[in-house]
Amino acid sequence: MEARLRCPRCGYRAKSGSRCPACGFPLVLEPPGRLKIEVREPSMWRYSSAIGVAKGVSLGEGMTPMRSVGGVLVKDESRNPTGSFMDRGSAVLASAYPGDRAALPFMEDFTVSIATYLSAKGVSVEVHVDPAEATYADFILLAASPSVSIRFGRAGPFDLEYGDPYFLAGVKTIACEIFESARRIDSVAVPLERGLLALAVHQGFRELEEWGLMEAPRLILATHRSAVSSDIALWLREKGARIEEVEPAEAAKAAVYLARRGIYAKPLSAMAYVVASSEKNAVAVVTGTGLRRLGFTGRRRGGELQRRILGVLSGREMTTYQIWEALGGAASLRGVYKALATLVARGSVTYRYKARGRKKIRVFSAPRGIDKNE
Repeated sequence: MEARLRCPRCGYRAKSGSRCPACGFPLVLEPPGRLKIEVREPSMWRYSSAIGVAKGVSLGEGMTPMRSVGGVLVKDESRNPTGSFMDRGSAVLASAYPGDRAALPFMEDFTVSIATYLSAKGVSVEVHVDPAEATYADFILLAASPSVSIRFGRAGPFDLEYGDPYFLAGVKTIACEIFESARRIDSVAVPLERGLLALAVHQGFRELEEWGLMEAPRLILATHRSAVSSDIALWLREKGARIEEVEPAEAAKAAVYLARRGIYAKPLSAMAYVVASSEKNAVAVVTGTGLRRLGFTGRRRGGELQRRILGVLSGREMTTYQIWEALGGAASLRGVYKALATLVARGSVTYRYKARGRKKIRVFSAPRGIDKNE
């Protein structure tokens, strides 16, 4: 199928590329038709009709929770597989990618995300890293992957880069989920860095409005006080978005506040929360720090709680809460969460996502006959 690419700024239509050849603005992938939600799909692929790409690889991205924190609705994108909204775009980009090898530049969050999805598809990945620009945690994660090879020094051209139209088509599903979860909202606060996240969310709401499904909320772009506005930010402002500058101290306080409530936000995302806090009926889009990706899997030999969980799960599918109930008070719910994380890391337990109404749930299972004492 021929790509339907369009420049939002000047209207130029193209068959390929990431940037408009006429004005240099990012191109977007136009949807093939009106949104039709696949209610049984427990991921962002429930909006396939509006994405324009068939589901090819998925790790359970999307359908992230939206919860009230201090009276502000927070769209918690840290719950995606690699801890970032990037996974939405990576799932679509990897699904559409036709090759069996891909050369990528190193870029914080994006490269970990797209490399993870390409690897899941069976694509060999080569990441070109400038040691002076490498984020240590992301670099180590990439280097530890058996399907990723590291090349030092920036080369090119690259096969895939941040901001590809297919990537943006995945990210715009944030708007679809906000529409489905909380249709009566006045504004959405989005962290503003390069502006591509904001552009994708804007595109999603624009399409929903054109289909007559909702009145698009006003975008508020949260940024550092000393930041220079990009072409994307300036264009979005022309389209009605508002740019709000936030002091670093306010962002730091917000990041601590969110962390104490289980949301590990990047400082820039914390700025979106600060901005949304001063608005009525607003949603703050928050993406993660990456801390969720790091941690220890525990001792190889399982404890008593892990053995009991394996016994409860044998041959069945259960949610965390159902497992906790079946244990009859033998452990706290938090303890069950931790034990399950260790069992999953060891490969003793697997999980998949199921749709339950407008939410996705994780159900765990363990093969019959597994050694509970391993």
